[in-house]
Amino acid sequence: MTSVATRLIGGFAILVTIGLHSETFSNSRVRVTVDDTNSIWSAQWLDTDVSLSGVGFAVEVEGRTLKPKSVSTKFDRESNTMVQSWTEGVEVTRSVKLSINADASIRLSARVVNRTGHDVQLNTQHFIDLYGHFRVGDSNRNPASVYIAGASELQCLPADQSAERDYASSQVLALVNSASKAALVVGFLSASQARADLSAKFKLNEGGVRLLAHQPFLGRVLSAGETIDLDSVYIAANKNPYLALEQYGDAVAASAKEPVRTKATALWCSWYAHRMAVSEDLVLANAAVAAKYFKPLGFEIMQIDHGWQRGDVTGDWAPNERFPHGFRRLAEQLQSRYGLKLGVWIAPTDVAETSETFQKHRDWMLKDQAGNPLVNWKWYWKPNPNCYELDASNAEAKKWIEQTFAQLTSWGVSYYKIDFIAASAGEHFVQKDPKTTRGWGVLHNAMESLRRGAGQAAWIRYCQTPPVLSAGLADSVIGGNDTLDAGLNGNIEVLRTSARSLAAGYWLNDRVYHREVCDMSVRMQADIEETRLRMAIMTLAGCSISFSDEFQYLPTSRIRMMQSCLPPGNPPMNPLDLFERAIPSVWAVHCKNHADEWDVVGVFNFEKQPEERTVDLSALGFPPETDATVFEFWEQRFLGIQRGKVTLTLPPQTSRILAIHKLSPHPQIVGTDMHLLQGYHELTKLNWDDKTDVLSGECKRMPEVTGQLFIYIPKGFNPRFDFPLTGKSASLTHISDQLWAHEIAFTNSVQAWTIPFEH
Repeated sequence: MTSVATRLIGGFAILVTIGLHSETFSNSRVRVTVDDTNSIWSAQWLDTDVSLSGVGFAVEVEGRTLKPKSVSTKFDRESNTMVQSWTEGVEVTRSVKLSINADASIRLSARVVNRTGHDVQLNTQHFIDLYGHFRVGDSNRNPASVYIAGASELQCLPADQSAERDYASSQVLALVNSASKAALVVGFLSASQARADLSAKFKLNEGGVRLLAHQPFLGRVLSAGETIDLDSVYIAANKNPYLALEQYGDAVAASAKEPVRTKATALWCSWYAHRMAVSEDLVLANAAVAAKYFKPLGFEIMQIDHGWQRGDVTGDWAPNERFPHGFRRLAEQLQSRYGLKLGVWIAPTDVAETSETFQKHRDWMLKDQAGNPLVNWKWYWKPNPNCYELDASNAEAKKWIEQTFAQLTSWGVSYYKIDFIAASAGEHFVQKDPKTTRGWGVLHNAMESLRRGAGQAAWIRYCQTPPVLSAGLADSVIGGNDTLDAGLNGNIEVLRTSARSLAAGYWLNDRVYHREVCDMSVRMQADIEETRLRMAIMTLAGCSISFSDEFQYLPTSRIRMMQSCLPPGNPPMNPLDLFERAIPSVWAVHCKNHADEWDVVGVFNFEKQPEERTVDLSALGFPPETDATVFEFWEQRFLGIQRGKVTLTLPPQTSRILAIHKLSPHPQIVGTDMHLLQGYHELTKLNWDDKTDVLSGECKRMPEVTGQLFIYIPKGFNPRFDFPLTGKSASLTHISDQLWAHEIAFTNSVQAWTIPFEH
């Protein structure tokens, strides 16, 4: 016997069908069926070829697996949530919610209450245990994927046709069958309680045969009467894999306990410039150059990297002899003389055995099984002491982190680059508090303490912290590795992996936090193509612009290139080949401002031989019969009028940046030489007057620089040159064929211009 009820919630018609042993609820996009007796559920997305069958759930406590039995089931019509609970000494409540948001996602959450009367140990929690069949499009190929390797590095792999394929990820796993227009995203909405693991297995011509979402609590103690809410899991499918990832990112942001932080900045980092020799005088000298050439274009921060702290090791975070006047005076000098802010590198959980902190507080360190402080690593730089990890489950250590950052902030530090903190999440360490989950629970405590101490106004930039754990706690996060000194001489693996991480994690940027690449050295040891590659990766990905070179001796040509990356703060980048290539190499940025609307596409060749790259104009929204102008930034070359696609052969290890505009019937701007986005920041006004045949506008840069606007003049139009020349003549230089350039010498930050034509 069944009953059917329909309810309108948030614009979605929710259909609920109650059967003898199951309940089904659905909307126009997804249908979920839950078994009342064992809590197993299945889902079918109605607008794309994705389905899950026989999804189980279990809780591990004291080494026992507690699967649902004698289940009590309730359906909350207001929230569209199926709630099921059962008790075996430990009370478990699991809910399956069908979201009424546009993503039509399924949200899984669970609560565990200890009703035993004594402490219990939590083991692995099984949110998704699917050992049967699931489907992501046709099974004649294994899906492409976006995943997180380790705890923080976003990666991607294209589809293949191997006999079987295993997938493993932390926090989120996206599976994409582009041929079938089917994408499945499974991810945790938070990770504050424990590490978040996902895995899947596909077999060719069978489809998915395993899908798991687990959290290992590693013996965390739950006291008698205590309640824990597990981190929630998000499941959604979509025809558009980009939209599926972006909606997951939005959901993570909405679930964060603190508001997410989303903006870019621009800064100098001392590391590749000076390593351990950094000093107060060098910081101020570089600040003078930065203030002159970069500050008018949005440059804000002078960040001192490793080498400022006492003993040149970790643990004692006070300025050393190279900063004789301390940070308070340095911060005041940077602000009063140059209008810049002070930032520092710090590794707050790393503690050297030679530090005063370790000597006085050995008990604050994470330990081995015998209860002794456990060495994490030997400090790479002289004097090379053993280093330990601070235990942020220890109340005194947690307070010390907070006080350390409060002290630095009181001295005028407003930007923090946080390094090596992810090591405190090592699960081989034993923490003091058994009610904190080993590994990620300790790391989460440290990150919360850090934010409390630094203050809400401080910029906190983490290196290699888990993305979901960082939501609301980080302003920005570096997900990849160090980019090393400029001058790689063809060994660009660090740039390859950084580009892959930025592309695979594009959907994080300015949703969950601001996504970063490691500070970039762009000095003269790098040839022109390596320098272009570094700048294109950093700028087109929308990262903060972070240069790490000695500014005082850079030639004018290199400074000019660096200026073309500023100001920071760009529209989002979309990697058009994310699901087709292991290192996505076609990055699109849609630009729209008060003046114009166009697309910028960065095409990359990270290989050691020439390779072809194609931009499909339909992927940018161009109708098939629409003509487009294409202008390349680095070589300042007009690639002509194109329709349908643009194909280039790129030399080894190079980048090219294309400005693509819809062809106009009158003279139009097709590119600039001022910023890589070719108009987004610098072109503030643009107007064509049909009556007078005049193209006019306004550009914004900084005084005492020059710039060029590149203008395509269609046949039938000519620049109007008076004879003899007057101030009202067209100020244009003929480049070739129908391409002309208008040169601007900025006497002020804003410069108006007018170009007359004859028709």
